[in-house]
Amino acid sequence: MDDDDSGGDYPLYSRSSRLSSSNVSSSGSSGQNKLDEALLTSGRVSDALNSLLDWLQKAEVTLSDDVPVLGDLDTVHMLIEQHRNLQQELAAREPTVTTMKAPGNLPHSQHEELSSLWERVTYLCEVRENKLTDALKLAEEFQEVVTIMREFLPEAEAQLKFRSLPDDEVAILQMIEKHEKFEEELKNHQEHVDKIKALAEEILSSCHPNAIRFVKYYLTITQTRWDQLLERARTRGERLRDAQHRLAGLAQSLEDMLAMLTEYQALLATKERDPIPHDLKVVEELLKEHQEVYAELVKLSESEDFMKIMSTEAKASPSPQKNGSNMRLNEVGRYNPRYTTMQNKWRTVSRMAIERKKKLQDAYDMLQELESFKNFDFESWRARYLKWIQAKKFRITDFFRRQDKNGDGFLNQEEFVNGMLQSRFPTNKTELNAVFDIFDRERRGLIDYKDFVDALKPDKFRNSNRVMTDDEVIHDAIELETASCTCRNQFRGERIDTGKYRFGEKQKIVLVRFLNKTVMVRVGGGWVPLEEFVMNNDPCKGSTGNLSGQRSRTPRSSVSSGRRTPTANMERRRSGATTPRATTPTVAFGSGVPRSRPTTPNSFSSTPQRPSSATPRSGAATPTRNLGGPTRHRKLPNAPTSTTPTTPTNRANTASPTTPTTAPRTRHQFHFPDLK
Repeated sequence: MDDDDSGGDYPLYSRSSRLSSSNVSSSGSSGQNKLDEALLTSGRVSDALNSLLDWLQKAEVTLSDDVPVLGDLDTVHMLIEQHRNLQQELAAREPTVTTMKAPGNLPHSQHEELSSLWERVTYLCEVRENKLTDALKLAEEFQEVVTIMREFLPEAEAQLKFRSLPDDEVAILQMIEKHEKFEEELKNHQEHVDKIKALAEEILSSCHPNAIRFVKYYLTITQTRWDQLLERARTRGERLRDAQHRLAGLAQSLEDMLAMLTEYQALLATKERDPIPHDLKVVEELLKEHQEVYAELVKLSESEDFMKIMSTEAKASPSPQKNGSNMRLNEVGRYNPRYTTMQNKWRTVSRMAIERKKKLQDAYDMLQELESFKNFDFESWRARYLKWIQAKKFRITDFFRRQDKNGDGFLNQEEFVNGMLQSRFPTNKTELNAVFDIFDRERRGLIDYKDFVDALKPDKFRNSNRVMTDDEVIHDAIELETASCTCRNQFRGERIDTGKYRFGEKQKIVLVRFLNKTVMVRVGGGWVPLEEFVMNNDPCKGSTGNLSGQRSRTPRSSVSSGRRTPTANMERRRSGATTPRATTPTVAFGSGVPRSRPTTPNSFSSTPQRPSSATPRSGAATPTRNLGGPTRHRKLPNAPTSTTPTTPTNRANTASPTTPTTAPRTRHQFHFPDLK
């Protein structure tokens, strides 16, 4: 017990009050004794006798046997001090009593009364002295056991302060052994508590009123703290025993899990050495078996013992530097090498299981793709893709423009496959590789913009035997001429009505006609070719003053069926003739993707074919004239002859490949507008 808990201000208040009362009584008795002597000297014997008898009667009452004299040590010391003062007063009044007993001073009756009262007070004083001696011994014994418990209880309570238990079974056993010694020490102090209780009861049976509350306080606080200490010790022992049982079970679980993980590791290592077969059903069975093993590992990882082991941080053994004064005396090491082995084993097995699952899943997906590819049909794939982009509100050209980062008008196989997969279109790499081979008719490892668009056109625009109407020719020519615009606000042509279009930001409506196999635009009082009109009105072309920003085009001639295409200017270029008006480079009508052009219902063929085109002279310079500007020249690209799209014979049941009869095309520079 602390000094504050052992009574607070009670001992100080008791001692000061006792000393003050003792001083007051001694000073009063001394004054009364002098008064009696003065009365006796002055001859007033009767008054002196009455005063002496009054004092003796009061002393008899004070020394009565009914007055309790037991209590705590301070109270007993106070009573002893008061009794000494009484003895001194009694000794001081003895001469006065002797003088009064002298013959002739008092009548016989008063003499007998004084003698009898004096003898009784003297006897009671001796009895009181013996009682106080016994009370002092009892108070000192009570104070001794209270002091012992007062020193022991704080130390015992400090040992039972709550702290986390280690996860090592050896450390728990050491703590249990230490706690058993502590409980034995508690048993040894139980007799002191019992002694305090017995002494307190004896003192309270005849306790002085001033000492009752102090004795009760010592008894209550000691008993309360002792009971709390016993309860905490019992709880501590139960926790240690439960931890021992738990760690014993955890150790067994640890060994079981280590054996299980070792078995799984050997199983996975054996299966890893066997190659994965190329049979879909066998791979599916292997995947199901591995899923069962994987599920067991997941179940193991969710168990309470497993999480306890994996969350335990393995502490290294104490280093020599910690053996100094900074090392905590009650710190117990938690190093357990089996925990480290378990953690490393789990990491190895889980990594092997994940890798095995990934390999089996990849093999299963690949075999499923190959199995589904046996029935692959490009027409059905194309129909699905067109339906998908229609639902997404896309255009056919959007994908190509988005993937053509450098704007050269070509995509390689990696760009095409990865871009199509990133677009979230429901397909796979196997199908995309086959589709790329169909697009890549010339086996160059590249597909160009025209081949991509032609292969994906709807059937009604893929019929090469159909005669295009003037509106369709005009629409395709406008699409082709405006597609190369690189302005922020792209220069576009919008169809208002038959032969009427609105161009650019000015929103000016002009007349457009197909005259003499050339698309002409009405400007002022005359007609100018469409290319010249776009050159003069498109800011990105008119500002440069040349044709470097335009796309190279491959002219296409009409087929034998009499299809109407603008090829008159090309015929003149081949012969080296010039027209009286500004010569316009040939455009390939129908190569762009129509947005809202009118169509004429005809019978269409389902097989995509590229119409044959006249091959211009390689490197021939075609003179062009811009109104009010210098003469420009450009080279016409080599145009390949028509070919039939080919597919890989080992992937799709499609038409047999046709060998291209012309040299590979040169890469043309395409400039697509920014996609908003």
